[in-house]
Amino acid sequence: MKTKRAILVSVLGIMVILTAFFFIKIGWVITGEKDIDKKRMGYCFDVATSDDGSRLFVAAGDRGVHIFDLDQGRMKYATTYYDDGYYRNLKVLRDRAYVADSRRGLVVLDISGSFPRTTWTQSNSSGAAGLHLEDDKVYLAAYEEGLQIYDISNPDAPALLSTLSTGDYSWDVWVHNDFAYIADFNIGVSIADVSSPEAPQLIGSVTWTNRYPSAEILRGEGNTIYVAASDHGLVVIDVSNPRDPVIASSYRPIRIGNAEGLAVRDGVVYLAQGSKFEFKAGGEPIEFATTIDNGLHIIDTIDPYAPHLISKINFMGWVEGVHITGKYVYIANGFNGVRSIDVDDRANPSIIDSFLSLP
Repeated sequence: MKTKRAILVSVLGIMVILTAFFFIKIGWVITGEKDIDKKRMGYCFDVATSDDGSRLFVAAGDRGVHIFDLDQGRMKYATTYYDDGYYRNLKVLRDRAYVADSRRGLVVLDISGSFPRTTWTQSNSSGAAGLHLEDDKVYLAAYEEGLQIYDISNPDAPALLSTLSTGDYSWDVWVHNDFAYIADFNIGVSIADVSSPEAPQLIGSVTWTNRYPSAEILRGEGNTIYVAASDHGLVVIDVSNPRDPVIASSYRPIRIGNAEGLAVRDGVVYLAQGSKFEFKAGGEPIEFATTIDNGLHIIDTIDPYAPHLISKINFMGWVEGVHITGKYVYIANGFNGVRSIDVDDRANPSIIDSFLSLP
C-alpha cells in the first residue's frame, strides 16, 4: 500500500510540475465575460487610422470608439466617444468614420474635431458586422439582411440603394471591379455583381468545407481575396474569374490556431492569429487563450497558390481587426486593448507600443 501511495504521489507531483511548466512556458489567460472588469477599454474589435495617419480609431463594442494620437507608431490616448449600440467594425474616409454597429447597423461619425459626434444612424436594422467603402458608397455586411449598399455622396444622409439577401449571415464584404465578395459565415464567400448598385445580383459562392466554414473577415487585393475563417485558418481564393472562383491555398500553422483578422498589402498578408483551446468544467465550457503562435503572422502570398510564412511575433490576448499604414500595423487585441507593430523589416517585426487599459 505504501508503495502504491508513493507511486501515486510521485505521479501527481510530476503532473503538477509539467502543468506549471506548461503555463509558465506557454502562458495562458481565461477569456470571456470575466475579463470585462479587468480592462476598461472594453473589447477592442477593429482599428483604423485617419487619412493622414495621425489618429487611431478603435471600435470597442459597448465602449464605443477610443481615439489615440499617433507619433511614429506610439499611441497617446485622446478621448472616448460612445452614444449607443455596439461598435463592431469601422472605416475612415476623410472627416467621417463609418461604423458597422452590431445593434444599429450603419452609423456615421463626424471626426473633424477633437471629439466625435454622431451625424446619422440607420433605423429599423438588425445590425451589421463589417463594411467596405468604395466610390462614395458603403457596402454593409448586415447579418441576416445580407448586403446593403448605401450612397454616401452626402455622408451625413446615406441613401439606401439596395438590399441583397445572401441566404445566410453576412459578416464582412470587399468590393473590386464591380463585384462584391461577402463573407457569409455558414456559406463561405458569396459573390455579387454590383455593377448596378440599385439592383445587385448574386452570381455564385465558394466554400472550403461543407460544415461551418466560419467566414468572418474578408479582404482583397487584385484578383485574390483572403478570408480569416476562424479555426479553418486563412483561406486564399483566386477570383481572376469571379464567376468561377478557385480555392488557391490555406494557412493554419497549428491545430488550435484561429485566423481572426487581416490586412493585405503588395501580396503580403498581416494575419491576426489566435490560439485557444476549450474544455468543460462542471458542464460549462471554459476557453483558454495561449501564446502558442498567438499574435501577428506575416505571410507572403505573392503566389496565392504557395503562401509561406515570413515571420511572426507573439503576444497575449485574443486578436481581432488589423490595419496597416506606412510601416506600422495596428491590431485590436480584444480585452487587452490595442498594439502597434513596426513591420518595416517584415522578417523582424517589433512591438512599438501596447495600450492595455484606459487611465
